[in-house]
Amino acid sequence: MKIRCLIFSVFSLFLLAGCWDKAELNDVSIATGIAIDPGEEKKYKLTVEVVNSSEFSKQGAEGNAPVVTFSQEGNSLSELANKMNVGFIREVIYSHTRVLYINEEVAKEGILGFLDYLERSGHFRNDFNILITDGPASDYTKITYPVLKSPSLKMHQQIKTFLQEWGGDPHIQLTDFIEAIVSKGRSPVASTIIISGDPEKGASTENNKQIDVKTRVEMSGIALFDNEKMVGKLPLEDARNYLWTQELEKTSLTIPCEKDETKKNIDVRIIHSHSKLRSSYKDGKPTFHVDINGEGRLQGTECKKDVTNLEVFLEYEKNVNEHIKKEVTSTIQKVQEKYGVDIFGFGDALNRSQYKKFKEVEKKWNEEFAKGNVEVHVNMHLLRYGIKNKSFLTDTPVSENE
Repeated sequence: MKIRCLIFSVFSLFLLAGCWDKAELNDVSIATGIAIDPGEEKKYKLTVEVVNSSEFSKQGAEGNAPVVTFSQEGNSLSELANKMNVGFIREVIYSHTRVLYINEEVAKEGILGFLDYLERSGHFRNDFNILITDGPASDYTKITYPVLKSPSLKMHQQIKTFLQEWGGDPHIQLTDFIEAIVSKGRSPVASTIIISGDPEKGASTENNKQIDVKTRVEMSGIALFDNEKMVGKLPLEDARNYLWTQELEKTSLTIPCEKDETKKNIDVRIIHSHSKLRSSYKDGKPTFHVDINGEGRLQGTECKKDVTNLEVFLEYEKNVNEHIKKEVTSTIQKVQEKYGVDIFGFGDALNRSQYKKFKEVEKKWNEEFAKGNVEVHVNMHLLRYGIKNKSFLTDTPVSENE
């Protein structure tokens, strides 16, 4: 029995020998973002953003650059990613990459080649955000910010918060994008971003010391793809309307008090929503149904009407439903007429409900999508009107200018 225990103990030592491929922190550089631009002499220009770890220390920070970037050109990302020590001292670790910036010109040419490498490689995780940039993608890896010093860590958090609080960002990651490419009934999308201000000043350490940040990166909408190639863009309002058909967590609406009113509005906070897509065929023509259900609350009003009156409250609720229906319908029809790519997933819905019919039109689905009728059904309930009942505006005299 003692001999067995001894043999078992000796064998266990081999299992506790440690990591064979360990790397000390002093020997590596952690990449938080990578940017892809068209090269001047080669196919791609790859820029890698790595953190200057000393500047993230509470005691050791000296106000120097929080990140370091390096760029080089080549014909494949695989070669470039492994060749970064031409400029970097330490081995670059890509497993903490949070953002992939893709120049709009590269996106229009097609991005399937390097997406395959990013998915196949064991160096990258698949939870980084894909962002399409207006102008050089490398600029976005250098714009500093006071709260989060790393540009890519800042963008990763900004995207998450923006989606939770207002919508407008589809939060597309590598797996989502590839699934949309593989699907025959859905086309991919990705967020678009712009630089507000002077990129050269934004790349200085002084930018993250200002109270009023002059240069910053902002969300601007979404890019539409036909398979792997970018075919167009939608602004932020349309991006949120797109999210109404997908999964919109929360958002805020400003809606006129009356149908023909433009100066006075009610403010509504959507606290929960759920959507469902359906597709059907009638007389050889597709019809697309969008069912949106949810709950909201009245956050503010410029109207004189008494919201404690049930008829007034139901009127406002009706206005909310009509507003959402109009906006979502308009965005879907815009995509149909201008771009002709099904980014919403109506083809997937048809594939689930009428498999045989979808197989008949699968190869020409975008053509079918472009000619389909759109029916949006909204059932949004206003549950409350804040912590006040009547507004003080109800008893406020009307001025001569009103």
